[in-house]
Amino acid sequence: MPKLSVCIPAYGQPELLERALLSLEMQHFPDFDVLVTDDSPDDAVEQLIVRWKTRLPLRYFRNHPALGTPENWNSGIRRAEGEYILVLHHDDWLLRPDSLALLAGALDRDPEAGFAFANTDIRRLGTDERIRLNKPSAVQLAQLVTEPEVLITADFVGVPSTVLFRKSLGEVYDKALKWLVDVEFYVRVLRKCGKAAYVPEALVGVSIHDKQVTAFVTKDKKTLLFEYFTVAERLGLDLSREPYAGAFGYWFWRLNVRSVDEIRQAGFSGTIHPATQRLIAGRWKYGVRHRYIKLVMFVKYRLLGLKRKDLHE
Repeated sequence: MPKLSVCIPAYGQPELLERALLSLEMQHFPDFDVLVTDDSPDDAVEQLIVRWKTRLPLRYFRNHPALGTPENWNSGIRRAEGEYILVLHHDDWLLRPDSLALLAGALDRDPEAGFAFANTDIRRLGTDERIRLNKPSAVQLAQLVTEPEVLITADFVGVPSTVLFRKSLGEVYDKALKWLVDVEFYVRVLRKCGKAAYVPEALVGVSIHDKQVTAFVTKDKKTLLFEYFTVAERLGLDLSREPYAGAFGYWFWRLNVRSVDEIRQAGFSGTIHPATQRLIAGRWKYGVRHRYIKLVMFVKYRLLGLKRKDLHE
């Protein structure tokens, strides 16, 4: 039984999957295996895996029919035999040969931590241009312990590819979610364990491209409203106080939500917080604040040439 299982939920793009496999092949950490669960409509991924069978300890599973996101992630998690599990998306990759060793070492040193995570280097596919470095601040790290629910306002932990968690938790991702699926998982684990281990290094590269599930979801108003309110209710958030009021006010502005009826039409049947209508009515204020912040950033970093801090935005 390996110490660590890397679960790769694949869907096409074998050239990107091979980049992920190459990054695993260079790892110094010796005790891991790789599970590829494949939702692809053709056999391109399967053919790639056949060529890699002698290079990595690989197990391959073709899904008939395709499971979709995130159930394809869960199919790997359920099959994993390692003490620790990493769900590495096929279009992401490990940046350093000690990425697995550093993440596993963080969990080894902190038995109370439910998961370990590191910084992620987010880049544009094709040009390899850095968009940002996802890096939590000291305040945000403290919030993970005192109020993990704040992740719904800004996911400073990052994508699943940078999170190594304990199989003994018995947790999988909620198949009813797509946009907030990772945030809901992290909060659930933190509520159970109370803490996470943080590695202050960029260990994972994340590709941004228009074929990602999240690229479609960001344009789907109904899905976003359903998930924000479903998760808010599940977490028991008070939308009348910050930072939740500001976050939901901004989303109402960005999504152009004009009434509570739109939330119902999105499929949410739970309780709608009394503060919701006030936030919808005042959404323009959050839009103005957002534009102001963007203008200040443009002046500071583009016009004045000041060095930009690597923060999640």
